[in-house]
Amino acid sequence: MADSSRVFRWVEDHQEEMVQFCLEFMRRKSVIGQERESQEWLRTRLEGFGFDKVDCWAEDEGGLRPNVVAVKAGSGGRGLIFNGHGDVVPVEDFEKERWTVDPWNPTVKDGKIWGRGANDMKGPNTTALFAARALIETGTRLGGDLILEFVVGEERMEHELGTTATVRRGYRAPFAVVVEPTNCEIHPVTTGAFGWELAVAGKPTHTCLKNQVIFPQRYGLPVGESVGVDAFVKSLRILQGWEHLEREWNLRWRHPALGGGGFPRPDVQGVGCFSITATLVDAGDYIAAVPGRSNIQGNTYYPAWVSLAEVVADMQRVIDGVAACDDWLKKNPPGFRVMYHWPPSHVDLAHEGCQTLAESWRQATGEEPVFSGFKAVCDSTFLCEQGIPAVIFGPGDLSMGAHGPDEHVPIDQMVTACKTLAQLAINWCGLK
Repeated sequence: MADSSRVFRWVEDHQEEMVQFCLEFMRRKSVIGQERESQEWLRTRLEGFGFDKVDCWAEDEGGLRPNVVAVKAGSGGRGLIFNGHGDVVPVEDFEKERWTVDPWNPTVKDGKIWGRGANDMKGPNTTALFAARALIETGTRLGGDLILEFVVGEERMEHELGTTATVRRGYRAPFAVVVEPTNCEIHPVTTGAFGWELAVAGKPTHTCLKNQVIFPQRYGLPVGESVGVDAFVKSLRILQGWEHLEREWNLRWRHPALGGGGFPRPDVQGVGCFSITATLVDAGDYIAAVPGRSNIQGNTYYPAWVSLAEVVADMQRVIDGVAACDDWLKKNPPGFRVMYHWPPSHVDLAHEGCQTLAESWRQATGEEPVFSGFKAVCDSTFLCEQGIPAVIFGPGDLSMGAHGPDEHVPIDQMVTACKTLAQLAINWCGLK
């Protein structure tokens, strides 16, 4: 542990420098599609940190979205990738009043760094960088290559511009850690996600005729669908069926890491992560007319060991069941389609990389690790698709303001994760 002790001391001694670097990193806005200034600043900083290679290139047509990769070369042993994305989500006007700090002027208070990108994910990126610096500046020579990837295109699944592009450029290793915020838990499995659209046709009519739409009338008066059909109300019946399906999924799909609340100790994310959420609703065309159409879009999360086709079929069966008992929907079947799909990733808990990360955590903290699952999606999917097993581990948590107001990351978690990642590099790559 002699090398580890020197590395750990370096991390502790440079904690304030790590914080200041992160603040400077965050001040350089890198909202989706506008990453160049921040990424080029990062390139120049990396060039002064003793890496053997710093690569910066863009895959987009205008060259506005560069990736940055830094390599500390080993001596032919097995390599290791630390991967993180540099793009951050915007701060929308409607959410600004909910921030208690200026999102674009990051600050430190209560032992945390606050501001847009703090935990998703310039704080974790800084942590990975300082883990590499700790190794370089203590003269710890690794047997395998250590590759740091700071990519674009993650927030909108534009992996062809980012993570997938790094692999095609030749950056490969037998194991990778995506340093997304996990509360320093080890996440070898993620959910899959897809966006969907539910379209229901109705029949508009004046709202004063709603009584004839929904109540039986004396014989001879028009009633029901001959007068009008509320498409939004029909949609709600499907959403209620999906709500029941959502509950069934979480009772049906069991896994020790994903959906089970973590082991051997509970995680901080809770149970029941397989969900159907309606997020965008557009119904009707006039305030005094029964809605003649309903268009609802939403998002579904599902487990890695179930296929997209199975999940979509489950949701379609609910639609078919509702329609089977509805005279209007029998004749006017709702439209349902998948708009996009982000596949899950899955590395076996027994994988050597996963277990080496667990042992590295023990060495860095003296505590037992928590294995859990990433309740969202990230670029681990696209590393795994390219044959690079990837798990997720990093400081912060998605509940700490990610994609919302008051985003923050705890500094103590950055320090702990930094030690763990440095120890992982020693254990996985070996010493030269």
